Amino acid sequence: MRRTKSQSEETRQRILDAAETVFIDIGVSKASLERIAAEAGVTRGAIYWHFANKQELLTAIFARVYDLHVAVLARTFEDAADPLRMVLDWALNVIELFGSDEHTRTVYKIIVTRCEYLSEMREAFTLQRSMHDTMVENFRRAFERAEQAGQLADGWTAATASTTLHCFISGLLDNWLRYDFDTDVATSLRVALQSLMASFGREVAVSARPRNDSHPQLSG
Repeated sequence: MRRTKSQSEETRQRILDAAETVFIDIGVSKASLERIAAEAGVTRGAIYWHFANKQELLTAIFARVYDLHVAVLARTFEDAADPLRMVLDWALNVIELFGSDEHTRTVYKIIVTRCEYLSEMREAFTLQRSMHDTMVENFRRAFERAEQAGQLADGWTAATASTTLHCFISGLLDNWLRYDFDTDVATSLRVALQSLMASFGREVAVSARPRNDSHPQLSG
């Protein structure tokens, strides 16, 4: 019996879900297609119908989350009249994203803690590095705009401020993924982020935009 397109896509998604489970459990390097097939309840041949190897599986897992959240993770600030405020809003959205979406945390935890970027896994590293470089470049441009507008506090330059914020965000996410921070920690991180951003600006009142009821709440 020929499988319909929707059935084929359902199988593909089930394989990706199974791969996430296996990767987070034993790591990418130790995972086998046989183990993933058993987790998904399909044959190894079914996996090969959709994916040539583990690299394609890992890339598809990453792309599934990246495509959903690219608007947040790769946001730019080119047209922002208040670039510091825009950067703060962006960073708070990232914390909200990782705090409220368990699927996002799982995928990025695989990438950060369960993957060796060797040989066939290099493509996953390339995707992660691309996102990292985009974030760094966006921070640099935003703080340069703030510096040109005379918005940075004394003692800060675009270079030092963007580097400091990048280290804060990178360390925040890395530790969150490695040590499973809870809601209370996420709340503290938001406060710390607001204080850090306030130190960058000449005006102390650098605060997040008012939240509305439609925003998801952190689940930890």
